[in-house]
Amino acid sequence: MGKVHVNKGRVAIALIGVVVSMTVVDSVRREFFRVNTSSKVTVHGDFISKSASAMSDDNTVPFTLDENGQPTTEFNGIRFVGKTEQQLTSDKISQGLLVLADAEHPVAEGSKSEMIDLLGCKNDSYTLIEEGVMLNTDAAEALNSLMVGYENATGLNDFVVYGTTETYTGQGSYCPKAFAESATGNTVDLALNGCGSVIAFDGYDEEGWIVENCAKYGFIVRYPQGKQEKTGQAFCPWHLRYVGKLHAAVMQRNDLCLEEYLEFLKSYTVDAPFEFSYEGAGYEIYYIPSEGDTTTAIVPISGNYSISGNNIDGFIVTYKK
Repeated sequence: MGKVHVNKGRVAIALIGVVVSMTVVDSVRREFFRVNTSSKVTVHGDFISKSASAMSDDNTVPFTLDENGQPTTEFNGIRFVGKTEQQLTSDKISQGLLVLADAEHPVAEGSKSEMIDLLGCKNDSYTLIEEGVMLNTDAAEALNSLMVGYENATGLNDFVVYGTTETYTGQGSYCPKAFAESATGNTVDLALNGCGSVIAFDGYDEEGWIVENCAKYGFIVRYPQGKQEKTGQAFCPWHLRYVGKLHAAVMQRNDLCLEEYLEFLKSYTVDAPFEFSYEGAGYEIYYIPSEGDTTTAIVPISGNYSISGNNIDGFIVTYKK
């Protein structure tokens, strides 16, 4: 075999070329993936109090020590991750499913949500005392479901919607009291069809099914038995208030009237909300105190939440996870 002659100069030049090429490629790669921490990010609200300057020079998060002296990477200043702000004007405090409406806390004009004439949407499981009976749209749908449930359970369809936003309370009335909260459009006053006449509903007998089961459909007996000291009213089984299924379920499970429930929720904040599972879904409920003319509410960025004023001193946020 013949000898192979190697040109050492050419080999050296080739090696230098390879090294240079690798250096250039690595420099381009680093530049492409390098995190730019010099630009400023403006965050609307006190959501993140740590900036990119908290990172070390090599783009890693430095360890700090917690209160027990143990290493941690926790940013104690981070709050409200996944939240944003919503501005609530003072008139919103008297709007929503959970407003407390009484002589001391009247409901402002224009606080009703969308209303519907029951005559055009009711089913055959109940009757109306007259035409022109108006009710909140969601409450009307819930009422239809409630009355179908009652008829299926008892075989009866003897309830009469005696009033909603306005209820006759004069001489001979079967619903002898008028309540300021009827102005919300979320209340239903009931009576019964008797033998050729209307009779009062006392909450007992087979018709008592309504009292025991209305919460499943989003209603509460607004002035329940045993709560007169809190509500200022004796037991009124005929006066129902629509608050939505979730809140009705929480109130029933904890044996709370509306006054007690609103006070109960003041213990829960956006940082430590009340958590509740209902119909296979998780919920968070928390209270935001009013700040006057405009209140900044911290709410989930993802949506799936509703806000109700309490008509006293703040707002209730209900979030479905």
